[in-house]
Amino acid sequence: MGFSRPAVAGVVGVAAYVFGACLAASPALTQEVEPPAPWVKLTGSHAGAVGTCSMIDASDIEACYMVRCDAKNGLVFEIGDATVGENGLRLARFEIGRYRETIRLDGNSPDRRTIVLSKHPKLLAALTSGADFATMFAIKAGEIDYSTGFELTGARDQISRLAKGCPIKP
Repeated sequence: MGFSRPAVAGVVGVAAYVFGACLAASPALTQEVEPPAPWVKLTGSHAGAVGTCSMIDASDIEACYMVRCDAKNGLVFEIGDATVGENGLRLARFEIGRYRETIRLDGNSPDRRTIVLSKHPKLLAALTSGADFATMFAIKAGEIDYSTGFELTGARDQISRLAKGCPIKP
């Protein structure tokens, strides 16, 4: 007795659907999902910047990806994360939509690294492209492989508003 391919595919599809529904319904098997973190005007120690912040691994450590206006350099992309200094993060590869680039990070602060966006106009264009998400991979960061992602929802509007009031470096 043989089975036709459409019949086998149908049975596999139904089994996958039922299995997926069972996983979704089981609280013991659900994965904790962080709520979306669209770009907003930041406050507190990041006042004056726009960006997105999230908690790392449900800990008390906050990671922020933001753009701020620097009087000397114009728009600056900043990574604010307590682990960047610990891991010796100096090079990062960004992937946003079709944009792919490895960039040297500046900054001597143990918890912040920066990129002057006037020196990296393609990164600025990618951040404001309307893409939903960015991925960042650490290059040569100590002895660990580190990668992360951050949301870009609202980044275009927030960065555009910030740029209007920011002096452009000649």
